[in-house]
Order: sequence, then structure tokens, then C-alpha cells
Amino acid sequence: MTARRLVSFALILSGAILCGMAGLHYLRGFEAQQEARVTFEKALAKRQEAPALPVLPEGRDLARTGFPLREPPAYPEGQPIAWLLIPSAQIDAIVLAGSSPQVLDKGPGHVPGTELPGRRSGLNNCVITAHRDSYFRNLNRVRKGERIELTTPDGLQSYRVVSREVVKADSVGVLAPTAKPRLTLITCYPFNFVGHAPNRLVVVAEPEATNP
Repeated sequence: MTARRLVSFALILSGAILCGMAGLHYLRGFEAQQEARVTFEKALAKRQEAPALPVLPEGRDLARTGFPLREPPAYPEGQPIAWLLIPSAQIDAIVLAGSSPQVLDKGPGHVPGTELPGRRSGLNNCVITAHRDSYFRNLNRVRKGERIELTTPDGLQSYRVVSREVVKADSVGVLAPTAKPRLTLITCYPFNFVGHAPNRLVVVAEPEATNP
């Protein structure tokens, strides 16, 4: 076998290995999403079957009523917390808590320190991020006025896109608390950039009337 054929064979083999690794990566992501969807659906069913909490009379002191005071729950790192649906971009994915590389390999991730989906903590700005080559590969299709749905065990919240912009990768202002509730979706930009993209595509949506 000549040197040229050896080089050609090595290149073909390397390409096949890389394609196989990429395919395995997406397969693992698909399986993780399926598992997360099952877990999330169980959480929805459990919440729907749970008895309603009693309503306390206005002005009553919790400490004197016998009702236990609960501490805020710990951050559910890696757990499924919401279902994100964007019909116009064919995005249908389970959102996980956290934005580490391990979490983002499995689905869109909620950025810690921002408003949790379905919660009201005063931060208002719920930020979700995902990779541009996987779960947010179609985010560039989203346009102003289009609808986004975010379902949590507490119910469905629909949003309308109010803006989209491209910012630098170090623009942390998009993560800051806001005066009014909003949903912020972020992914790397440009989509066809090779390597670590220098910018971020930021899609902002505001809530419509709440659906129980």
C-alpha cells in the first residue's frame, strides 16, 4: 500500500470515528431527554393529584397557627423542571436545572441565580440556555410576536417574543433581575462559527395571561 493510500485510509478512518463520536453524543442527549420527560411527566401527575393546601385567614401569624415553616428548597441541579415549547422553531425540550456542560449535554439548562420557572422570587428574569448545535439549533428562526410555552408542575405559562438581539459573550446584563417577569433564551452566535463563538443570541419574551 502506497503512502498516499495510507494517508487516505487514515483520514477516512478518522472521519468515521469523529462521526461515530458525534452520533453517540446526540444519542446520549436524546436518551437523556426521554428520561427527563418521563420524570417531568411524573412530577406533573403527582402535583395534580396532591391535595390543595389550606388557606390561612388574612393576617394570621404562621408561627402561632401550628403550620410548619418550611425552608426554601435546595436548587434541583440536573433535575427536569420545565417543558419548553416553541412551535415556530420546532423546539420541544425538557429544561433541566443548571447550566454546567454536563447539564447542557442533556437539554436546555436554567441559569442558576435567575428566576426559576414557575416560581415568584422577585428576580423576574428566568434565563434558559442551550447549545446552538443541539437543542437551540433553531432558535435563530424565532421572531418578534411569536409564542413560547413554558410548562412547570405549577401550570402553563405562555409568552410572546418582544425582542431578539446579538450581544458579546461577556454581556452579563442579560442575566440580571428585571422589573417585570420575562423569559430570556440564550445560545452562542453565529450558528455557523467554528469553535467558541464570540457572541450570544438573546431572545426575550414576556408573559401573557397565566393559564392554570
